[in-house]
Amino acid sequence: MPRIKTGQKKVTRTWQQTIIERIRAGKVVPLISNMVSNNLVLGGHESLVEAYAKYTNYPLADQDCLAKVAQFITITDETVSDPRVVKEDYINFVKNRLFDIAEKEEVSEDVLAELEEEFDNVNFSEFSERLGYPRFERPNVDPLLILAELPIPIYLTTSYHNFIEVALRRAGKEPQTEFCRWHKGIEGVETVFDEDYQPSKEEPLVYHLHGLDTYPGSLVLTEDDYIDFLVAITQNVGRDSDPIPRRVRQAMADSSLVLLGYGLRNWDFRAIFWGLIKPRPLAQTSVSIQLVLEDVEKEYLRRYLNEYEFKVYWGDVSQYTQELYQALAV
Repeated sequence: MPRIKTGQKKVTRTWQQTIIERIRAGKVVPLISNMVSNNLVLGGHESLVEAYAKYTNYPLADQDCLAKVAQFITITDETVSDPRVVKEDYINFVKNRLFDIAEKEEVSEDVLAELEEEFDNVNFSEFSERLGYPRFERPNVDPLLILAELPIPIYLTTSYHNFIEVALRRAGKEPQTEFCRWHKGIEGVETVFDEDYQPSKEEPLVYHLHGLDTYPGSLVLTEDDYIDFLVAITQNVGRDSDPIPRRVRQAMADSSLVLLGYGLRNWDFRAIFWGLIKPRPLAQTSVSIQLVLEDVEKEYLRRYLNEYEFKVYWGDVSQYTQELYQALAV
């Protein structure tokens, strides 16, 4: 905050100015949805989910909800021996989708042939990087590139993929990747957290709340997963068994939050909101980026979020991040 000179009267700041000042102070935590990553690389989130529903022969009308499609398969497909199989198959589907996109965009035939030969042995994050994704061809426009330039130490995401880390490395930073150990089957995976680890703007933490594609069993994918995840992050708060690291909880408690790409009805928003945002001991001025809705729905959303000190920006993620870029450049 600027110095107050003698005799100077208090100036009322807008919530937008408050967010900008807190970004400069490193006191903002972005929460970046799976939708942002899918729109950036995988041909659009809605198109991806619809294609997955078609691929799995999902027979119901609500083909726009990934969690419902995955839940249906888990219960009805007799070839599925356990929920992990569904997650592995989903990652395989996404790899195939990106491969098809790369072929259409005329990625080098040599690269495609090499990756096709190694297909089953390469995790999705490495797979996408070797294909040259994310492209990041517009430095002042691509949302993740703009976010990567911010002087903040912690990025939270419900994306399963490492696109934020790629953007941060492009910005000259050295990100550390972690994911939530929300069930016992993934508790033994090595972690970057130790007594000395402290995220910084030069070496920021990217924390994947809903798992990482490198470990398919860590994905929060089905409706049951979301319920189990919510129970896990709320029942052991403050204990050694808390799956959310202390540094992450502390950052959420004393920082403003910027929610990017979340819909009020989506499973990922509801799990994060009720499990991590609503229980915060002190609500900080925060913002949720929302596409313009019908007037009645807009008022409902505004009232819902306002109770927790959330302001609503009516527009898309790209618009908001470009406005951030311009404001921070002043």
